[in-house]
Amino acid sequence: MVIGLVGVLPIALGMIIFGGDGQSATPSSLVKDAEAKVAKNPTDISALVSLSAQYKSVGRNKDAADTLKKAVTIGPKTVDELRLIVGAYGTDTAKQSEVIKAFTKTHPKSAEGWLLAGTVASNTGDTLGARLAYQKVLDLANASSSLGKSAQAGLDQLAAQTATQIVPTTPTTK
Repeated sequence: MVIGLVGVLPIALGMIIFGGDGQSATPSSLVKDAEAKVAKNPTDISALVSLSAQYKSVGRNKDAADTLKKAVTIGPKTVDELRLIVGAYGTDTAKQSEVIKAFTKTHPKSAEGWLLAGTVASNTGDTLGARLAYQKVLDLANASSSLGKSAQAGLDQLAAQTATQIVPTTPTTK
């Protein structure tokens, strides 16, 4: 379930950006619509992430990066906004980690933010960071809640990975 959170981000992002199948409009009209939404509300994280995706879809990669950077600078106020930005960074785990670190610093009591931090840390091989984030979730959320269960599952998965990485050796005697 923990890894599944990151796996659904691109799908959810696509649904938000394209509003379903996204095939009823031309790329240029989608860009113009997204630009209009940002013009109407320049601090709307969802609109900025959508515009970034539209720019990227038409090959305007610098505009896409600049627009996404603006969303990061504004900073996500909710976990949903955090997920949008993390999803927009796709496989750039360094950028994802930066955004999550900033979010958990400004929202230290967000168990959902810490769970996402643990998931991304685990996916990047940062076992210690993942353990600390999952433990923070358990400190903030009820262990029997879905967040608590997800954090415990993440910890269990890390323990299982660590156990398979340790190869016991037989001591030699002289």
